[in-house]
Amino acid sequence: MTGAVRAAQQPWRGALIMGTGRPGGAFAIFGPAWGQLIKNTTGIGIAYRATGGSSANLLLIEEGSAQLGLSSIAVAGQARTGTGAWTAGVKLESFRALFPAYPSVLQIISTHTGVSGLAELNGQAIGIGPDGASGAAAVPAILASVGVRPSHMETNDYGQQVKKMLDGKLAACAFIGAPPLPALTAAAMGQKLQLIGFSLAQAAQAANAVPGLSRMVLPANTFPGQTVDVGSVGTLNIAVGAASLPDNLAQAVTEAALKNRPLLGAAVRAAAYAAPLQPVYEAGISFHPGAAKALREAGINLPRSAVQR
Repeated sequence: MTGAVRAAQQPWRGALIMGTGRPGGAFAIFGPAWGQLIKNTTGIGIAYRATGGSSANLLLIEEGSAQLGLSSIAVAGQARTGTGAWTAGVKLESFRALFPAYPSVLQIISTHTGVSGLAELNGQAIGIGPDGASGAAAVPAILASVGVRPSHMETNDYGQQVKKMLDGKLAACAFIGAPPLPALTAAAMGQKLQLIGFSLAQAAQAANAVPGLSRMVLPANTFPGQTVDVGSVGTLNIAVGAASLPDNLAQAVTEAALKNRPLLGAAVRAAAYAAPLQPVYEAGISFHPGAAKALREAGINLPRSAVQR
């Protein structure tokens, strides 16, 4: 056997480390649900790192401190090209896509009586989620694309930022995640909140400016008291793994998710439905060969050009 084939099939010793996310966001729920399925399938234990989210998880994999994680396409695309401010111009090459997890939507809420639309966020202090999350990496560019320039964009844990908003210290919270984000649902209970949306033109502008972004809708009743559909923008979340993962292990952790969608959907509602692969590789993000095998065996078409060792 060649060295490459041996490396692709070698057994894994010890636990796999997975980067997830902060409490109040969906990564913190989806990660452990997927990890339990991996343990049930492979017998390998999972250790979790509660990072800020997308960009932090990719950095963990890049430095060799984690083998699995979750990210959004918008942020993973920045990582691959080195275009996000958080990358400092460095192209991250050590991660590969495993499978699409679920879509995330930008959810902007406010208790401020003077904030009813995007324009009113100009000159205001807002929260954009934990440092390292998709919101922290992408919301500044999204708002700038529609001419919105807050006076201050704060990064902190979801719950702490929601509390500051309820205390009047932030005008709004703008988080990217699977709707409804737990922290925002908790805030909406018993509170009069404004859900701030995007027009069709604004959504198109944002999608033009931020690769991996597209128009999405927050359907009526996503949040308590929401009676109408609200337009927004969002991105697809993906499970990622280190390029160095053995092929058979990358295949097994991917199959654990693909064969148990209903269980993942019980943890994060949006994860119950299979998402397309095309947005992933169109953003320049390659799939792991082991994951590609699992996807193809599940009947999902994946071009050869979208796979990279």
